[in-house]
Amino acid sequence: MAVMMGAALIGLAPILIRYSELGPQASNLWRFLFALPILGIMAARAPQASRAQIGWLGLAGLLFGFELSLWAAALFLTTVTNATLMSNMTPVAAALFGWVLFRERLAQQTILGGLIALCGVVALALGRAQMGVGPSTPEDGWLGDGLGLISALGYAGYLLIVRSLGTGVSVWAVMFWASLAAAIYALCLSLALGEALLPQTLAGWGVLLALGLVTQLGGQGLIAYGVGRLPIVVATILLWMQPLAAAVLSWILFGEALGPLALFGAGLILAGVFVVQRARS
Repeated sequence: MAVMMGAALIGLAPILIRYSELGPQASNLWRFLFALPILGIMAARAPQASRAQIGWLGLAGLLFGFELSLWAAALFLTTVTNATLMSNMTPVAAALFGWVLFRERLAQQTILGGLIALCGVVALALGRAQMGVGPSTPEDGWLGDGLGLISALGYAGYLLIVRSLGTGVSVWAVMFWASLAAAIYALCLSLALGEALLPQTLAGWGVLLALGLVTQLGGQGLIAYGVGRLPIVVATILLWMQPLAAAVLSWILFGEALGPLALFGAGLILAGVFVVQRARS
């Protein structure tokens, strides 16, 4: 439940990035900066992580920052749905590494649910392409989809490190050190790309505040809690609630409509998630 709720909350992230007055990398920077003070206070009150654990969390944060930087750039080249879908194509890699690193064997029902959800992801993406929606030309759309797909590798690495630490590190420590490393990455990238660092209006600040508190603190916090307590493949399949939430919101706000095939894909994602959850029960 924590992973699915977190995935639904971070489904707001691409919408907020689109509304931000800043570039995608600078928006990511403020996403981390607004969350860090609260995370720091809570991490200081929790059991302290060791130096080795902090090092691993720093690496996880860099991978997460890498994933977000490519995903945020993809948002302006392809549709919100496609960018979010591609960045969540992590269960295949997660299944392989989960088996190699953690010896996690999957029940047949879990595999079935994952395949159903994967078919839904593909159908949703194809349905969006048929509708011809989004801010991009066809060539930019392919580039955006490619960036989103590459970003999935960074997200898989981030989740695998969080999973490997399990319950040995508090969620607050995980979030603080990973967010700090990701903020440093986002700052360096923003400066290198010459993006403005300060919004011009109160509405612009409000968007960034929502990114920090709702998506980073709330969404990623719930995900970090759940991933540390689930097999990695189960967690990543449940994260497919994120592109579904993004698809619905982008339809409402940007007119990126869902046709029959896309709606069928959305139904398959929900069905696959249900089968996976039933297998866990």
